[in-house]
Amino acid sequence: MPKVRRPKKGWFRPSKKKPRRGPLVAPSERGLPPCPACGEWSMQKDNNRKEIYCGSCGAIA
Repeated sequence: MPKVRRPKKGWFRPSKKKPRRGPLVAPSERGLPPCPACGEWSMQKDNNRKEIYCGSCGAIA
């Protein structure tokens, strides 16, 4: 087995990024429950259709 010298700047380590699911949305509006489908606190109120929907997974409640 050949010996490998460590580089002066150190070994390359790729940064571990958290996988993101769905679009980035603001936290739930006041008084809205968590999403029944994914459990995230990202429910939003649609003023045009008078319904609430999840901003991260898109489920309609």
